[in-house]
Amino acid sequence: MEEFMKILIIGGTRFVGRHLVEELIRRGHDLTMLNRGNNNIFPQLQTITGDRNEQSRIDLAAGQKWDAVIDTCAYFPRQVRMLAGVLRSAAHYVLISSISAYQNQEVANLCENDALADISEDTPEQITETTYGGFKVLCEKAAAELSSASLIIRPGLIVGPHDPTDRFTYWPHKILHGERVLVPDCPRAPLQFIDARDLAVFIADAIEKRCTGAYNLVNAPGEYCFADLLETCSRVTGSKAEKIPVSEDFLLKNGVEPWGDLPFWSPGPSGNFMLTSNRKAVADGLKTRSLTGTVRDICSWLASENKNTLKTGLSAAREAQLLHEWAAVS
Repeated sequence: MEEFMKILIIGGTRFVGRHLVEELIRRGHDLTMLNRGNNNIFPQLQTITGDRNEQSRIDLAAGQKWDAVIDTCAYFPRQVRMLAGVLRSAAHYVLISSISAYQNQEVANLCENDALADISEDTPEQITETTYGGFKVLCEKAAAELSSASLIIRPGLIVGPHDPTDRFTYWPHKILHGERVLVPDCPRAPLQFIDARDLAVFIADAIEKRCTGAYNLVNAPGEYCFADLLETCSRVTGSKAEKIPVSEDFLLKNGVEPWGDLPFWSPGPSGNFMLTSNRKAVADGLKTRSLTGTVRDICSWLASENKNTLKTGLSAAREAQLLHEWAAVS
């Protein structure tokens, strides 16, 4: 990089935005943030305070020239189109989309040129399991309409310290604190994700190199499986918790929800989306840290935050009930 860039970041600072800001500060870029100001952990930065859905707040950024605009939180195409004035003066637009943008989530080795989800522009603005990916596709299309230099990032499940969803965090937390831990009996099921800090480094590199087009951001398909996650959590935490494999059929028959009750559990063909190709991103410099490194840093963060309750996963009572019922039939 020959010179520092002037960059506008749209979105919060809770997780992905936080790691992006930290990486770009480390590189010395000139950052401005546009967000609601609810979590102002970077008081040294210029901030345009306001909801991104307020055109008047966005217009405050439209009169400036930007080397890059990074959009961390566009869920609907109108939110992208509201940036038209900003993007006219921007050399580069980065949109964080999702691998959920692909039409067929039950095939392995999805690549950037595979078919995308199809959803009508008239679909009511409501994020559900069936509309999330389609709306991300509409955001991508709106980005292409507004910017000739757009970079589309399609991450897999984003994990790491400060993750507000608690999905990946459930497993190190549960294994650290549990005595008997219910685990789905799917040890060879593929496990794929992207550490938020690796995502931040790739985006910063891609902006500096003026990359455009779409990129899947995940670790290598087949690099890890579910058993690797459980073993790593035990080894990093030093926990002696007994991990009790429970039949997937039993779990499904008893109303246990994949992801909601047992994060990262994707029974049947749905698990193939954790075999998405990252070949294009690797060719342009993507590097991913080890599973051990991610779990270790999450554990350090949990300890520093004294975080004892999670938003996701089985409650202790529900877990105990299921284990009791499983013991009676197994």
